[in-house]
Amino acid sequence: MKREARKVFNQLKKLGCPVKEWHGNDRGYFWIDAEENSEGDWLDYWSNYEGSELMNQILNQNGFYWEWHNPGYGCVYDI
Repeated sequence: MKREARKVFNQLKKLGCPVKEWHGNDRGYFWIDAEENSEGDWLDYWSNYEGSELMNQILNQNGFYWEWHNPGYGCVYDI
């Protein structure tokens, strides 16, 4: 994972976002688990399709975005 992605990963993790490492580059730098019970409403396919405002803000400010891979998780990529 490149340094900028690691920085965002750690920042989101510190806030309680259910981020997970992905070892490969075909599904982004890391993924966000929509099925894990965590603090906050980070991703919910059925009621919060856009993802949390805070998460999107952090990703966008650092040159990243996320998109759904399936209803269980979203993957993070470069803009």
